[in-house]
Amino acid sequence: MKKAFTLIEMIFVIILIGLLSVGALNSIPDNTLTNNTKYVYNKILEKKANALSFMADMSNKEENQTVCVTFDNDWFKKDENNSKVKFNLSKRVTISSSIKTICFDYLGRPYKSNVNLKNFDNILHNSVDINVSYKKSYKTITIYPITGFVEIR
Repeated sequence: MKKAFTLIEMIFVIILIGLLSVGALNSIPDNTLTNNTKYVYNKILEKKANALSFMADMSNKEENQTVCVTFDNDWFKKDENNSKVKFNLSKRVTISSSIKTICFDYLGRPYKSNVNLKNFDNILHNSVDINVSYKKSYKTITIYPITGFVEIR
């Protein structure tokens, strides 16, 4: 009478479980690009909202009524240290843009780097695309001129 599995039967079961595990792991989607793109998008909206809130505080001087975003991984890591909500931007994700820094004024208008509220010489006149890339794919975040509307494309 047989009361136990043979060694060959056990090895076969272990190999079968291993193959099923590999198949299951490969079917899990990798959301790294989507999650990191949403994080960058939300950071841009957060900084724009911070700039909009300056209008409510009339004690701020005009030069302090702007908030800037720099599109590189180091800036996001430094900003993360000051945030209460923690999200680790993946080290394998790269962020690139034709304009390195965009600032928002108290009306939410986007500027190339420095804000000049006297003559608006640095206000954006063309949309800016920010590319968030991971492995061989990427997503684009667009900031539109004048209005500062932001969208993921």
